[in-house]
Amino acid sequence: MIIKGVDLGLSEYLIGEVNPFKKDIKILKNEPKNIKVFYSFPSVKSTFRKYRFPFKDRSKIEKAIKTQLSLDLPFPIDSVKYSYYLKTDKNGADVFCVIAKKEDIDAVKDADIIDSELFSFLRICMLMGKDNCGIIHFSDGYVVQLLIKNSFIEYARVIPDVDKIPEGFLLSGKIPEKFSSYEKLKIDGIDTKLNVCYGLLLRGIFNVGIDFSGRSGKDYIEKLLKGAFYILLSGAVLNGALFYKSYTLEKQLKKIKEKENEIFIKTFNYTGEIFDPLEQAKSKLLLVEKESSISEDAVELLDYIGNSMKSTAVHKIYSISITDGKFRIKGVARSISDVEQFKDKLSEKFRAKIEETVNTPEGEIRFIVSGEGP
Repeated sequence: MIIKGVDLGLSEYLIGEVNPFKKDIKILKNEPKNIKVFYSFPSVKSTFRKYRFPFKDRSKIEKAIKTQLSLDLPFPIDSVKYSYYLKTDKNGADVFCVIAKKEDIDAVKDADIIDSELFSFLRICMLMGKDNCGIIHFSDGYVVQLLIKNSFIEYARVIPDVDKIPEGFLLSGKIPEKFSSYEKLKIDGIDTKLNVCYGLLLRGIFNVGIDFSGRSGKDYIEKLLKGAFYILLSGAVLNGALFYKSYTLEKQLKKIKEKENEIFIKTFNYTGEIFDPLEQAKSKLLLVEKESSISEDAVELLDYIGNSMKSTAVHKIYSISITDGKFRIKGVARSISDVEQFKDKLSEKFRAKIEETVNTPEGEIRFIVSGEGP
């Protein structure tokens, strides 16, 4: 199979003839007529969530992810596309989910697969036999910091720039001259700025990654993993039948589905790891080309929220939204008094109030605190 791997972050591409049985890739100089085109979607246009569920059933996992994203995201889930990669063990499943705007995904035309650039690095590490690896990737206008643990993405962060390389991290992408002496994530014969492209070619060898395209390489999966394809196809037919039934009986099932969703949220109340949302939000603001005063105000607010969290007993914030000088924070604390303390700390500078507190099955307090500038 011949694949063209296109890195949308660095505007680079590689064409390779992939032999999945020998785990071999032959780089081609010329582009033949019949090829598969795999795109890597830039991390700077994405946000990430990591979840752990105590079950392995795929239908339950799909429902749990949709429910959790509805709780986590500060915007309607219908306005985004999401795709996820999961890894199961005897106790449940780890899920890494990538979310992007619908219009950004729809702008990528004629793709057989639209993957996240993060999984290119995971596949390269699998090829090199590195189960645990830290990577700093320099793309066009942003930097990705990635930690892989037990062949799974443990941590991902997008930042405008980096001044210091963490110990043991490998460098990738368009590496600045000042870091040229550091150890690199290097494939023989491949420039580091082509790592994402090469990682896309490896999709033909390692069935690891996500796909935003919605038409995702049925031929690809059928040729390489026929068994998995038929399972997926059966699931698609079943889901199609259930969708048709749901559509035709929408009025009769509406109340039942609402009750089911209510029970599900109460029972499976997972808050998902969001990889330091304060830093993620500040990085996004610094990368957006808007009026500097707006960005500075928002970053200052995020800094104050972060400091307030550190000085109180609130131990997790999993969602922050800031619009028109108003903020809304969702998080988890160990007690109501901890939430009150967090609100009081914010009130020293902002008009803050507690909107909601909910007891979780784990005995913690899930809360929403909102407010606006002084």
